[in-house]
Amino acid sequence: MDTLDYANDSVKKKKDDMSMRTQVHRNIRFLSLLKMLPGVFLLVATLSCFPAAGDEPGKKYNEAPMLAKLVKAGKLPPVEKRLPSEPVVVKPVKSIGKYGGTWRRLIAKSGDVQLSGPLGYEPLVRWDRTGIKVVPGVAKSWEIRDKGKTYIFHLRKGMKWSDGQPFTSADIMFWYEDIICNKELTPIFPNQISPGGNQFVVSAPDKYTVVFKFKRPNGIFLETLAFVGQIAYAPRHYLKQFHIKYTKVEKLKELARKESKDLWYDLFHSKANLNDNPDLPTIRAWKLKIAPPETRVVAERNPYYWKVDPKGNQLPYIDRVAYTLIQNAEVLNLKAMSGEVDMQGRYIAVSKYALFQKNRKKGKYRVLVNPATGSSCIYLNQHSKDPAMRALLQNRKFRVALAAAINRKELIEFIFSGLATPTNSVSNPIDPFYLPEFGKKNIKYDPKLANKLLDELGMKRDKSGMRRMPNGKPFRKILNLYGSRITATSEMYQLVVDYWREVGLEFVVKQDANTLSLLQVKNGNSDFWAYSIAGLHWIVDPIWYVPLAPRSYHAPLYGRYISSGGKSGVKPSKEFQQIIDWYGELAQTCGNEPRKLELGRNILAQWAEQCYIIGIARPTTITIVSNRFKNMPDKIICSYRVMAPGYIGVEQFYIDEK
Repeated sequence: MDTLDYANDSVKKKKDDMSMRTQVHRNIRFLSLLKMLPGVFLLVATLSCFPAAGDEPGKKYNEAPMLAKLVKAGKLPPVEKRLPSEPVVVKPVKSIGKYGGTWRRLIAKSGDVQLSGPLGYEPLVRWDRTGIKVVPGVAKSWEIRDKGKTYIFHLRKGMKWSDGQPFTSADIMFWYEDIICNKELTPIFPNQISPGGNQFVVSAPDKYTVVFKFKRPNGIFLETLAFVGQIAYAPRHYLKQFHIKYTKVEKLKELARKESKDLWYDLFHSKANLNDNPDLPTIRAWKLKIAPPETRVVAERNPYYWKVDPKGNQLPYIDRVAYTLIQNAEVLNLKAMSGEVDMQGRYIAVSKYALFQKNRKKGKYRVLVNPATGSSCIYLNQHSKDPAMRALLQNRKFRVALAAAINRKELIEFIFSGLATPTNSVSNPIDPFYLPEFGKKNIKYDPKLANKLLDELGMKRDKSGMRRMPNGKPFRKILNLYGSRITATSEMYQLVVDYWREVGLEFVVKQDANTLSLLQVKNGNSDFWAYSIAGLHWIVDPIWYVPLAPRSYHAPLYGRYISSGGKSGVKPSKEFQQIIDWYGELAQTCGNEPRKLELGRNILAQWAEQCYIIGIARPTTITIVSNRFKNMPDKIICSYRVMAPGYIGVEQFYIDEK
């Protein structure tokens, strides 16, 4: 039986003369050398030894009372027959839990149910509780061959979907052959799984083995799977009835009409949505029972969930998750403040931190305070369509002047009531590639330096005290905001503009509709754009620091050039081509972790030194945890890239009214 505490996992490897890949970690060496096998470099990811009740002959597993009743009534098979042959044993954060109870949450839309995301984090491989290591998930082990071109995953025998049907390699092949390789369902092949167009094929030699074979070495595949890979399977036995390959088109049209869908693939997508379809089988801890748009959405425990605790208690501990639909954010926060949630960070406003603290005894909850992994920043367009402005934006002196003019400490006190950290927005201290010196560059408030650099650029002041462009034309620019995703209010950026005005630079804050704002920046029409930037695990989502697509907001036309193979956009400058080359090598590096760290740090070091964006603040996040909600650690990583709180192990949370 495997034991999983998401924190203390060993990884064994077998090796011959082939140079192969190790996992990317921050100087974490959790690989142990076993023995030699001819022709194969084998990484077998196992789980640390931990005694479990089910290991002892004749000893039975335990189950939730609500399931025991169904077994007694003949509606469910015994728990031993519902679990896989080797259930995963999850070590709780603090203590063995109790069965029962309802996890109360507040939502604003159906996507907030999150059964396909943080509350259903079950990828082939996953992040452990450090948020850094990759450990086994649905797959119990893996092998890496051909210098990182081939990944072989071994599935857990006896795993079942929530309806009792077997989970096998056929479910992964269905996802590959019939979903992502179907142009109607997936018009664009998912580049997150195949960075840089590194196409792959999937095969299944047997029911419990799956092989991913890449055109080129993929040095970040495990990390990518831990981030986005929970999409790598689908319940074939259920979904094939809605697929044109398995069902006649006339039948699909009839089914689509009944569901008010125009096309068969619209029907398929709706049926494949865990947050909307109660009939969809799942391997997650909870299964949807009452779906949106009901004002009270409910998910109940999966009777075939494949994990137990160290005493043989089948997980999850909590019977159900109940979501109350609250479309007004102010009302949602007031309800949370009054004690109507058990554990939630989504939509909880940091601006109300003082009020949450004041009401915590009355509401019977505690307030967890953790830094965000992303940060507020301003993107500077490296290929402005205005030649005069482009010359400034590509000049380090101008960028450093903008950064030095901002009093971040004052801004944070005024806007965030002190609940944020000054930053230059170069990655995040949690990220494996981060070094402390990166965060010290171009962050100091120094208006004298700003004025000196602007003077050196020939940006003279006129009679009004405002500066002109080096060509003598007035400097008047627009700072565009992307409203729904910026990490603070527009008042923060108005304050930034005020700091810039003090050194003679005139900006006007403008907030367009989100769609228009995004279109403008992706087309290279916004020279100054306020948004946020990712930090942790940026290598699996590199567009923030590497111009690979139009969504690389610091250089969208460079990104367009790369993504189109040179057919459109702007050819990257030498310094950005260097970044692209570094990342290209990093993504293919297998078996040489020091080189991988060096390449990633080269990218971040250049960003820190060159000040390509203007970092402002890394805000604090707050999470409300009721006193009855147990096994939630005080410190967590608040990041979508680890599917927080999924990486902690939501199945081991429990309710205790005492």
